[in-house]
This record gives sequence, C-alpha cells and structure tokens, in this order.
Amino acid sequence: MAKRFPGKRLIWLLPLVIAAGLLLAVLVAALAIRLAGWHWQGPGWRDGLTLDAVWQETDGCRPLEARGVRLSALRPLTLGIDTLGIHACPDDADTASDGLTDIPSLPALEVTVWAVQYRDLPPVMVNLSQRDGAWRARAEFRDSRLSAEYRRGSGRWRLDGTLQGGHLDQRLAGEVRVQGDGLWWPGDWTDPEHFTGELVLLGRDLGLETPGPRGNVTVRGQWRGDAWRLRAGLDEPLAVGAGWVVSPGEDLQARGEGAALVRADGRLVANGPQGRAALSLSSDAARLGEGQGSLSLSEGLGGEVAFRWRDGEVTVSPFQVSGLAEDLTVRLREPVTAPLAMQGQASLPLSLVWRELTLETTESGLAWRPNDLQWRGAVTVDGRWQGYRVSGGWTGDAGPTGVRGEPARLRLRSTDLDVTARLPVDGLRPPQWPFQASVEGRYQSVPFRGQLSGALDDGVWSGRIQASGEHFYSLVPTLGQGGLVTAEGRWRWGDSLSLLAGSRLSVGGTVSGTRLVKPLTLRVSEPLVIGEGGPTGALEVRAEGLVAERWTLPPVTGSARLNGAAFQADLSVDQWGTRLSMRGRQGGTGLSGTLQGRSPLVPAMSRGLPLTTRAGDLVMDGRWQWRDAFQVDGTLRGEGLSLDWGSIQARGLDGDLALDWRQGQAPRIRSREPLTLANLDVGVPVTEVRMGVDTDLDQWRFEKISAQLLGGEVRAPRLRWPSSEWQPVVLTGIELNQLAALQNEAVVSLTGEVGGYIPLRLAADSVAVRDGRLANETPLSLALLPAAGTQAMAESNRAVSIALEALNPLRVERFSAQVDMADDGWLDAAVHIRGTNPQRNGLPVVFNYTHKENVLELLRSLRIGERITDRVMTETRP
Repeated sequence: MAKRFPGKRLIWLLPLVIAAGLLLAVLVAALAIRLAGWHWQGPGWRDGLTLDAVWQETDGCRPLEARGVRLSALRPLTLGIDTLGIHACPDDADTASDGLTDIPSLPALEVTVWAVQYRDLPPVMVNLSQRDGAWRARAEFRDSRLSAEYRRGSGRWRLDGTLQGGHLDQRLAGEVRVQGDGLWWPGDWTDPEHFTGELVLLGRDLGLETPGPRGNVTVRGQWRGDAWRLRAGLDEPLAVGAGWVVSPGEDLQARGEGAALVRADGRLVANGPQGRAALSLSSDAARLGEGQGSLSLSEGLGGEVAFRWRDGEVTVSPFQVSGLAEDLTVRLREPVTAPLAMQGQASLPLSLVWRELTLETTESGLAWRPNDLQWRGAVTVDGRWQGYRVSGGWTGDAGPTGVRGEPARLRLRSTDLDVTARLPVDGLRPPQWPFQASVEGRYQSVPFRGQLSGALDDGVWSGRIQASGEHFYSLVPTLGQGGLVTAEGRWRWGDSLSLLAGSRLSVGGTVSGTRLVKPLTLRVSEPLVIGEGGPTGALEVRAEGLVAERWTLPPVTGSARLNGAAFQADLSVDQWGTRLSMRGRQGGTGLSGTLQGRSPLVPAMSRGLPLTTRAGDLVMDGRWQWRDAFQVDGTLRGEGLSLDWGSIQARGLDGDLALDWRQGQAPRIRSREPLTLANLDVGVPVTEVRMGVDTDLDQWRFEKISAQLLGGEVRAPRLRWPSSEWQPVVLTGIELNQLAALQNEAVVSLTGEVGGYIPLRLAADSVAVRDGRLANETPLSLALLPAAGTQAMAESNRAVSIALEALNPLRVERFSAQVDMADDGWLDAAVHIRGTNPQRNGLPVVFNYTHKENVLELLRSLRIGERITDRVMTETRP
C-alpha cells in the first residue's frame, strides 16, 4: 500500500502540471512576441477576444499599428480590424529579409480591415480570405477598386482594378486601369522559374483638375526573375502641375537586371512657365549596360545636365543651371558618381548662388536605402543681401528621423545693424519638428536679444517670439539714452508668415535732462501677414506722452493699417483735439506719401512756452518721402489765430504757408499768400497788418509790409530779422490826436498828421533806430490842457511860464524831429517846431527841445495801463 500511494498522488497532479505547462508556453510566446518588437494594449472579451491596439516598434518607429482588433470566430478564423496604419521606417541593411521562401498551410481565414491608412492616401477597406491555398484580396475606396488572386497549388497570380486619379492625388483627374498576371513560387525571386509576370497601367484622360491638356499614358512592365523590361508612352500633351506640360515624343524604354541598367532609350520634352526641359536617354549599341543622357534647359531656363551610366553606376558631370527661381543659379562643382541601386551613397558638392549670396556644401554626402535617405556634411553661406553682409553655416546630418549636429548660425551686418541668429538642431524631430532659436545683436546704439520658438502642427508652423532691448531713445538723440524695449507675441506660418493679434512692442519711459518720456506701446490688432507684396494687418498705437520742465505733451493714441506696400496711420491728441493722418507707399527707392492734420489752438499747448496760444485752427496738408533721409513738402494754414507774447497780443492772424523740410537741415517756411493780422497790441494798437514771410526759423525775411498805425500807415519793402543792417520803415499819415489819446493823463491836445522814415536795426533780442526823420504832412495844432503837471511847471519858473503861454495854443507850420534809439530802448529825440500863437496876434514861435526816454518801458507801461483800465471797466460795468 505504501508503494502505490505516491503513484496515486502523481496522477492527481498531472492536470496541474499540464496547466502549468500551458501557462508557461503562453508566457514564453508572449515574451517571444515582445522580443520581436510586437506590443499590445487592452486585451478583453466582447463576443470574442479583443485588443485595443497592436503594433510593431523598432527604434522608435512603428511600421505597423492596428487598432480595434477582434477575433469573432475560429472556423473559419475571422478577424476584424478597425484601422491599420502602415508607416515607412528606415530598413536595417544588416537584418533585411531575404524574401518569403514558403507559404505555410493555414486554416481557412477571413480578415477585414475597415480602414488601411498609408501615408497621405485615402483610407482603404481591405478584405483578405484564404481557403485550401486559394488567396483572394479586395481593396475598395469609393469608385476605386483592386482585386488580386493567388493559388498556392499552381503559383499563378492575377491583379485587376481601376483607380480614380483623385484618390491617388487630389489634384489629379482621370482614371488608371491596372492589369497584371504571372507566376510566383516562394524562393529565389531572381530565378525565372520562380518569378515571372507582366503589369500594365493604362491611364485614361489623365491630367490636373485645373485647366490644362489631358492625355492617355501607357506603362508596361515585364520581368523574368531579375531581368526586367519597361516601356512608357504618351499619346497627347499632358499637364503635370505648376503650369508644366509634357509633350509626346519617343517612348521611354529601359531594361536591366536587378538594379543594373542594361539599356535606356527615349526622349521626353516638357514646357512650363520657367522654360523648356528636354530629357534624352541613349544606350551604347556596342556595349550592354552603358549609355548616356542629358537634361537640356532652355527658353528661360539655362544649362545642361549631362550623365553617363556604366557597370551599374551613373556619373553626373559638373553643371550650372539657372532660371529655376528668380536670380538663382545651381552648380555642381565636381563630377559625382552614384550606384544605380536601392542602397548606396554619393558625394554632393553643390553651390547655390542667389544674387550676391552663395550657399555651398562641403564634405557633403548623400546615403540612401529603402525608406531612408540621409545627408551629411557642412553648409556655409556668405555674401550680401539688401545692403547687409551675410555669413553663417552648419555642420551635421539630416534624414527622415530628424536633424543632428552643431547649432546653425547666421549673421547679418551693416553700419547700423549687427545681428546673429543661433538655432540648435538636435531637437528637430518629426512629426512636429520643434525648435527654439536665439537672436542677439544691436541696431545702431540699441542692443537687443530674443528667442523664437515653434513647431509644425497639421502642416502649419506656429510658435512664440520674445525679445528685449535697451537704450531705444538713443535713436532720437534729443531724448537721451534710456528706454527698455520688450516684444512678445505669437506667430504662424502656413501659406505666409503672420504675427497674430495681441502681439505687442513696448518701450519703457526714460528721463533725459529735464524731460520725462512716458511709455510707448504698439499692439497688433489684426494679424500682421508678411506676404510677397509686403505686410498686411493693423496696429494700435498708444504713447503716454512727454513731460518737459515747463511743457507737457498729453497721450497720443491711434491706429495704423498696413496693406502690402501701402499703409495709413491716424493719430490723435484727444486732450487738445489734434488729429493727424498719414498715408504712404513703398516705392523703388523708399517710402513716400501724404499727410493731413488739423488742430485747434488751446492754451494747454503753450504751457511753459514764451507765447500763449489762445484760439484759432491750424490745418496741415502735404507730401512726405523717406529715402536716405526724411523730408516733408506741404502747406500750413492758420485760421483766426490768437497769440500772446507776455503783454503783447495778436488777434485774427490768418496765414497760408508753404513748408519744406529735409532731415538734418533747417526747415524752410514761406507764405504762399500774404499773412494778415487783424490787431497787434504792443501798447500802441497796430491793425490791418499784411506781409509776406520766408524763414528757416533762424533767419526771418519779411516783404511788402504794411500796417495801420494811429490813423496812418507803416510800410517797408522788406525787413530781415535778425540783421545787423539798417533797414528803413516809412510812416505816413500818423494822426497826432490818436497819439495824444495814449496819454494816461491828458496834458496836451494835438491835431494834424506827420510822417517820415525810421531806419531800424533788428537784432536777435533788441531794436535800434539811427537817424530817423519825422515831419508834418499837414498843418498841426497844439494846445495845453489844464493839468497838475503843467501848472506846477509854470509856477516854479517864470521863464517856463512864459514859454508855456507862448505855446498854448500853437498853429504849427513846420515840425521836424531827428530820432535815435539804442539797443537798450533809450530814445534821443531832437525836435524843431515853428508856428504862431493865434491868441497873441499871431506871435511867431520857434521851439527847439530834446527828449530822452526809455521807449521799451514806456510801451510796457502803456500796455499794462491799458490792460488794468480794461479790466476795471469790465468788472465795474453794470
């Protein structure tokens, strides 16, 4: 009994051992699948085994990726897949497959993939079935259908179907009929006993959706093992895109063995907007595997690319091609030899010359293999662009999986600008190719730095830009050295480059001497699109203003709109009611346009200035241009202006001036029509002033001057200020009764008119008179009025009393005066009077006297006295 008991226990353990073995087998199979690069996610059960996703992954690339996998039946084996993605990944040459050597016997199966996605082709529904070694496949997408059959027993295969051109490429119209059949046995595909066949592609009414010719294309390929033959022909002109049309010519014929080309003959001609291209191929009749060809460019394009093939290699001779783009020339500096194979490498010593810029590759090589293309080498750029000296370069390699190497550098230099851009490339990876570039440099005396970042999303580049700088106001020497600049925003590059709404440029405030410059902001209000014709979009402008020692500029606001080469800007100072509009356009030699402005004169404008603006309107209209320097030509009109200089008042000033100003030069202002001034109060009222003016703000020239003064007239042919010359002013018809009315206390009564001339010297800050002459133009009369001053003089001296009695009254027959005045305002007058006293029986009187008085103080007292009197009368008027 003791000997049988262990056997019984072993029998009971057998199911557990078998279950453990099965579990171990499943684990080993799963591990093997993992090691082969297969992965899965989300196993489950919904009326059968399900997997959320199954994919194969090698070196970060997924060549196959299935989602929504369902096993719904075992007999026949029925498998459904929602989507199957097929991606091109670089092949590893060391692990490349030698081909399918056998097709195993499989149970009946049926696989349906509802959407097979390969690159940019539309999703295709595929159904695959197999029973007793007979394989059938069917692919459909709308009106495109392909069907294929293969019989394992006989090795025969067949392919048939129709493809719509728009399903191959959205720009293509027409259809392609596909027919093929042959023999295939698993094994050595180079053996004619294993692999033979023929494939025919018949294109009907092929062409582009855009207007252009359409034609029929026939492509026929035949092979026996690795020996193949190809023939392609076109029976009508065919549009192939970008305005290019291929014309019928000699059919292209080629044959070879594997990747080795044995013969190639034919001629193909294409005409397009840039010119004409003709491809010719010709094989040597005496030698197999040798031949030559050329690509000849003409009629707008220029150059010829010659090449030869021999022993499975093609050699391209040095060439120079022009016309591919405006002002662009492409050169191959040395002969290049490359294998005619699916895998190989070749040097690529290229030079691209665009205007004054040259881009060259050095130590440059191109390597390829199935689904992989790699370039390695260095690129340098050197030359000039729009007046800038350009230099830069990069060393590294690039391919489908990304870019590697040292950071790319580009530098632009000129007298005013020196900027260097640096782009690290190690992070450039598909599919989004994210990057972050840095920029650093200076513009004149303004240093700046910034960063540009972005990535590719759904075919569109987008990202952010940030930059900062210092000493912005050093660009305007009168504003000092301050001004911190910051810029930030978002950009987008699809069909064109755009700076998106909300992006802004801000300039901080600064203190310069006794001036405080407040912040300035430019904000993009509508996307700023940078196209071939120039930028298009809108900006908002806000400058907070300026505070000087005794003057303030309020905030300036407005908007600017850019439309390619044209732009317009509308600015306003709301606190003053000032409006300025500017229009312009980019021309061949610079910017030019028009400007209009209008502003009322308000006292706030002149706060702290030596004059006070009271009322009136200023209107400006003109043209401007900016080439080497900024200049303005226009008109400036003043309407009803009222101005005060201290106690001097000007009212009713109207002027129509022409303005001519060039940057770096003094402006020139001249009157188009005589200036008119209704009233000028300098202590003595001057009215109906009229004159022409011409000035550069340093030198003032007046001409044809006339004014009404004390009932008479003042005239001068011309005056210059400032000037060291003596310039005559003529007075005529001056009424003495109006002169006597200027007395604060009436002392004398005068009638009659006088006139003469007064030579003036108008210095920068003074007025002088030399040898001025006045005389009576009509008989004069003089009478002394009762006044405390004359009464006191008469009582103080008997001789004075007698003289006063002789002068009161007096009929003046002759009056003359000689007048001189120094720069400080002191007047010296020598007066001669001759007449008779009618109350003393016509007593003849001859009176000579001299007078000295400071005229500037006199006029000042007259102005102050009149102002006080006016104010008292105003305030006491009932």
